[in-house]
Amino acid sequence: MKRFLVFLSLSLFLFSALNATSKEKSGTGISPTLLQEIEGSFRMERTDRLVSNILAEMEDGKVTVDREKLLSLDPYFSFKLERHAITNQQSTGRCWMFAGLNILRDRAAKTLGMKDIEFSQSYLFFYDKLEKANLFLEGVIKYRAKPLEDRYVEFLFREPVGDGGQWVGVAELVKKYGLVPGDVMPDTFNASHSRGIGRAINLKLKEYALKIRNPKTSAADLPKIKSAALKDVYKILVLNLGVPPKSFQWRYEDKDGKLTVSKKYTPLEFAKEAIGDTLDNYYVFYSIPTRPFGKLYTIDMDKAVADRPSMVFLNLPIETLKEMAAKSVKDKEPVWFGADVGQDGLGDKGIWMPEAHNLESLYGMPFKLSRKELFETNSTLPTHAMVFVGLDEQNGKIGKWLVENSWGTKAGKDGYYTITDDWFDLFIQAVVINKKYVSPEVLKLFSTEPTVIPPWDPMYKSFTNN
Repeated sequence: MKRFLVFLSLSLFLFSALNATSKEKSGTGISPTLLQEIEGSFRMERTDRLVSNILAEMEDGKVTVDREKLLSLDPYFSFKLERHAITNQQSTGRCWMFAGLNILRDRAAKTLGMKDIEFSQSYLFFYDKLEKANLFLEGVIKYRAKPLEDRYVEFLFREPVGDGGQWVGVAELVKKYGLVPGDVMPDTFNASHSRGIGRAINLKLKEYALKIRNPKTSAADLPKIKSAALKDVYKILVLNLGVPPKSFQWRYEDKDGKLTVSKKYTPLEFAKEAIGDTLDNYYVFYSIPTRPFGKLYTIDMDKAVADRPSMVFLNLPIETLKEMAAKSVKDKEPVWFGADVGQDGLGDKGIWMPEAHNLESLYGMPFKLSRKELFETNSTLPTHAMVFVGLDEQNGKIGKWLVENSWGTKAGKDGYYTITDDWFDLFIQAVVINKKYVSPEVLKLFSTEPTVIPPWDPMYKSFTNN
C-alpha cells in the first residue's frame, strides 16, 4: 500500500509537470522558457555598448543620417517653374488649402498681369469651418436614431470640425464663395493658430448634437436647432477671424510696377476675373495598391459643401501618377499632391528620401516594407499637401522632384523641399492633374459609377499636417 501511494504521488507529479510544460508551450503569454530564450538571443558586444551609450543621450534620428546618400544629391533641377513668395500655414492643418491656392495664384498672376499674388486663406478657412459644421449637423440628424456606439455616430463625434481637407474643399469652396486677395482679409493670430477655434466650435456642436439626438426632440424642431447651432459657430468664427467681405475695393501694382485703378469686386466676381473656370479642369488621382486600379472611388461624407458633389478619385498605379505629374511640370504647370511627410525626412535639410535615416546601421537589422505592405499594415497615409514645381531628369530618368511647401521660408531650403524619385514611389498618395495632361481613355473612367469607401478610411480628409 505504501509503495502504491508513493507511485501514485510520483505519477501525479510527473503529470502536473508535463501538463505545465504543455501549457507553457501552447500559451499566449511570454512563458519563463520563452523569456529565457529571448534573453539568450542577444549578447551585448562592444559596438552594441557604444550604440546603447549614444541612445541614452540622444534620439536615434541624430545618429542615423546617411551622409553618403545625402551627398549623392545635387541642388539642380532640369525643369523648374517660376515661383511666388512662400506661404506659411503656421499652426494649422490648412495645408490642402494653401497648396490649392498656391496652384490658383499662378493662373491669377498671369491673368491679372502681376508678379505675385496671394489669396486670403483666412477667407476660405472661415467658410470651410462653417460648411463643416453644417455637414456635421446634417450627419447627426441623419443618424440620430442610431446608438452612440454606432460606427458612423462615433466617427461624427470624434472631431466634428477639423482643419483637414482635400482638393474638393478648394474647388467647391471657391466655386461657392469666391476668392479675395490676402490683404483684404489677412490672417488673424487664431486663423494661423487654429486649435482654440476648433475646440470652441467642437464643444458647441456636440452640445447641439445631443439636443438633436434627444428622444423628446421632434422632427419639426431639427431645423431650428441646426440654425441656432450654425449661428453660434458663425459668432465664434467672426470673433476669431473677422467678418468675411461681401464686396471690396482693390487695386494692385502690375508686373511693370504700374498701379491699377481701384475696382469694386464681390468675391465671386474677383474669382471669375482672376482664375476663370479653371477649377473644372482638375481631376483627382490616388494610388492605393490595396484597392483595384482603374476604378473610381468616393469617400462617404467626404465633401466640403453639403449640397455640392463629394470628392471622387481614380485609383491608378503610382507610375501613372508620376507620368501625369511630370507632363504637367515640364509644361510649366504646378501639381497639387498629397504625401506621408512623416516618412524618411530630413526637415532641416529640406530632403525626403528613402533610408535617409539608416536604421539598419544602428540596430543591425533591416527595416523595409514595400509600398503595398506599407498600406496593408497601416504604416502610411497622406498627411500633408504640397505642390510640385520642378523635377530633375537625366538621360530620360527622373531622379528628384522640387516641392513648394507652406511652412514658411525657415523650413527646408528657403521653403522648398527635394523629394527623390524613389521616395515618390513609396510615399506619394495623391495628385491633382489638369485634364490636358490626362489621356482620353483615363478621363472616360470618371464617368463610371464610383465605389463608396466608408469615412473612417485613412484617405478621409487626411491632409491635416501642421
